[in-house]
Amino acid sequence: MTVPADYDAIADWYEEWVRGAAVGFTARAGEALRRVLGPGRGVCWDVACGTGVHADTLRDLGWTVVGSDVSAGQLRHAAPRLPVFLADARTPPVRPGSADAAVAVLCHTDIEDYAGVCAAAAAAVRPGGRFAHVGIHPCFSGAFVDRSDPGRLVTTPGYWRRERRWSGWSAAGVRERVGAVHVPLSELIEAMVAAGLVLDSVYEVGEPTPDVLAIGAHRPRRA
Repeated sequence: MTVPADYDAIADWYEEWVRGAAVGFTARAGEALRRVLGPGRGVCWDVACGTGVHADTLRDLGWTVVGSDVSAGQLRHAAPRLPVFLADARTPPVRPGSADAAVAVLCHTDIEDYAGVCAAAAAAVRPGGRFAHVGIHPCFSGAFVDRSDPGRLVTTPGYWRRERRWSGWSAAGVRERVGAVHVPLSELIEAMVAAGLVLDSVYEVGEPTPDVLAIGAHRPRRA
C-alpha cells in the first residue's frame, strides 16, 4: 500500500510531540482506548503502532501487545516498548484468527485504504475477539474545522473532501507535516461493518467539543 505520509522524516519530532505538546490529546486517546477495548487476556495487535505510545495502556488492561507499522523511524522508538514488525497495516503479524484483539489508534487519517485495514483486523482476531478504533473525531476535527478558539468551532465546506490535505488551524500539528486523509463518519462506520465486525460501544472525549471518537467492536462467534 502506498503511504504518502512520511513518518520516517518526522519520527523524532513525533516522539517528542505526543509526549510533550500533545500529551493532553494522547491522554484522551488512551482514555478512549480503555473505554472501548476494555481489559482482557491474550494477544493484541496494535495496527500502525507508530512509536508505541499506547503500549503501556494495553498492557495495563492485561493484553500481550505486538505492533506493526510501515515507518522504520517510528518503530525505532516503539521497539523498546513492545515487539514490533515492519509491515503494511493490511498485513497482520499473526496468523489469521489467532489474535484476541486488534486496535487501530490515531491511524485512520494516515491510511488511504482504512476499509482494508478493518478487514485485515477482522481476519486476524478470533471469533469473539475485539477490535477498537480510536481516532480524531471526523465531525469536529479536520482541515474543514478551525479549532484555534477553544470556546467555539468554525466549520467551512469540506467535510466530504476525502483527499489528503496539509492545511489546518494549527501549524504545530501532524497534518502540516505529513497531511491527513479525511474519512467521513458514515464511511468510517461502513468500513467496520463491511469487514464483518459488530459495533458494540462508542465513546467521545474532549471539551468543550469532542476531538476523539472511539468505537468498539467484535468479530461474531458465528457468521
